[in-house]
Amino acid sequence: MHIKNANNVNTESYWENRFRSGDWEMMGGNNQTKLFAQSQIPFFHMTKKFSGVICDFGCGAGDAFPLYKASFPNAKLIGIDFSESAIKLCRQKYGSFATFILGDVSVVPSVDVIIASNVLEHLSDDKNIAKILLGKCNYLYVIVPFREQLNLEGNSEHINTYDLNSFNYLRSPLRKKIFISKGWDSRNFYQIEFKNIFRFLLCKEIKSRQKQILFQLIRENIIAD
Repeated sequence: MHIKNANNVNTESYWENRFRSGDWEMMGGNNQTKLFAQSQIPFFHMTKKFSGVICDFGCGAGDAFPLYKASFPNAKLIGIDFSESAIKLCRQKYGSFATFILGDVSVVPSVDVIIASNVLEHLSDDKNIAKILLGKCNYLYVIVPFREQLNLEGNSEHINTYDLNSFNYLRSPLRKKIFISKGWDSRNFYQIEFKNIFRFLLCKEIKSRQKQILFQLIRENIIAD
């Protein structure tokens, strides 16, 4: 199952404005990125001795990179994002130990590992982009919300939802891991935890925290259409 919302606010100008204006940081985006990385890194099949090239596609302001550096100190790190302001922030903060490239999927180099963390749910052409990314690496890690309930009539940043079978079309060996992510800001807390108090008192259904799913895809066995 692959559900898509046709309304997509995720233009380059939209994200450029979020990073340039400081809205991303003000709304907790930096901390959310760190918490996402903390949750995901234990599921990556790489040891501390890994010395290949890791590319973070859709790296935002780059706040996962200190965790990548600590976990894989011998790896070469690359970040890619289409927001000029985001890349500028990345270079200012983490340019001493990582390389950052401005652009979209067309500028992704051939590397050992690509991480696409909480990116594809924003993209209209997500299925084709995943296929392109897999063609650029040996191992692709895609992390997205699991069975998220989309607002199909609204202007949510998330326009795609995913289940266990969402990447079967790539016909690549898959390893899947469902987990509860630490990447939650104050808005998520209000919508889930705080409102659950009133749901309980009103005998309404209690909502659980949004789960994430990690897909590990292997390039060498992909079959071209």
